[in-house]
Amino acid sequence: MSEQKIPLRGLDVVFYTVKDMKRARTFYEGLFDWRTGMESDYWVEYELPDGATFALAQDPSAGWKEGHGIMFGVPDMGKASERAKQLGGTITDRKFEGESCGATECIDPEGNYLYLHQRK
Repeated sequence: MSEQKIPLRGLDVVFYTVKDMKRARTFYEGLFDWRTGMESDYWVEYELPDGATFALAQDPSAGWKEGHGIMFGVPDMGKASERAKQLGGTITDRKFEGESCGATECIDPEGNYLYLHQRK
């Protein structure tokens, strides 16, 4: 196996899945002095002082499951996905493309979920 290590920009987003978006927002927005960044009915990001982002996520199509996630910032999502597969990871069909970024879901060999996140 050739060494094709992927450069890492950093942790772009850490997120929690929630059952009730309004309730979760009320809690976190009441607890911390945060400013919202990107938001929709099922996703809200809070920009943190260090440049990272914390998000709340709800996926009504998949139902709720306890979880959290991390998005590793990479320069090339395709190359990072291929390298993850070479190392025993599984790239799922859960992907998204937005105006400012895109991400693909990966499951590491231990069963942990992560996202490979590329800013545009």
